[in-house]
Amino acid sequence: MELLDSPLRADALLHPDPVPESARDLVEAFRDAEVPCHALPDAQLASVSDTRTPQGVVAVAVRPSWDWEDLGASDLLVLDSVQDPGNVGTLLRAAEGLGLSGAVVLPGTAEAWSPKVTRAAAGSNLRLPIVEAAWTDAGPWLEKSGRELWAADARGETLGRSQASRPCVALVLGNEGAGVSDVVLRAAVRTVSVRLRAPVDSLNVGVAGAILMDRLRESLRDG
Repeated sequence: MELLDSPLRADALLHPDPVPESARDLVEAFRDAEVPCHALPDAQLASVSDTRTPQGVVAVAVRPSWDWEDLGASDLLVLDSVQDPGNVGTLLRAAEGLGLSGAVVLPGTAEAWSPKVTRAAAGSNLRLPIVEAAWTDAGPWLEKSGRELWAADARGETLGRSQASRPCVALVLGNEGAGVSDVVLRAAVRTVSVRLRAPVDSLNVGVAGAILMDRLRESLRDG
C-alpha cells in the first residue's frame, strides 16, 4: 500500500491462488490502480522473496532515481558506510519522519532499496529523495549547497535540546564499528554526540541517529 501511495510506478503484484483473506484488500487496490496482478504457485512466490516466512504477496516496482536538485533545501542525512540494512532503513524512516528533506548514501552503505532496507524503512525509502554518490561528488555538492557538515562521533560535543539559531545541516552517521571515515570527518565543521550515563558508552547507530535528528528538529534554523 505504501508503494501505491508513493510516486513510484508499480509494475506488477504477485500473489497466491486463491488470494488469502489477509491480502484481498491489497490485491484489489492494485487491480483498481490497473497494476497487473499475477497468481503464482507458493514455491515460485517463495523463490522471489528473501524472507523465511513471506507474507504471500510480492510487488515489483521501478527503483527510484533522484538527482541532487531533488534533495530539497532542508537538513540532510548522510550515511557513510552504514552496513546493516536494518540500520539504514531505520535511519531513512527517521529522516523522513523528523523532517529532513533527503539523504546522501556514500559507498560502503547497504543498498538503499534492497529488500531488507525497504522493510525497515516501511515505505520511507520510496518517498524520501536519496542520492547515492562517492564522497568526491557529494562533498563539493554539500559545500556548494551551503549546508554545514556535522558528523556524529562519540568524542563530539553533546547536541542538546537547544533553541539557538543554527545553519542548515548535513548530518553524517558512520559505520557501526569504525564510525565516520577520516576523509569525511576532516571535512566536518562540527562533531556531535548524545550524552550517555555510564557504563553505557555507545548506542546503535539507528538509535543515535534518530536522537540527533530529533535534536536538529528542536533547534532553530537561521532564517
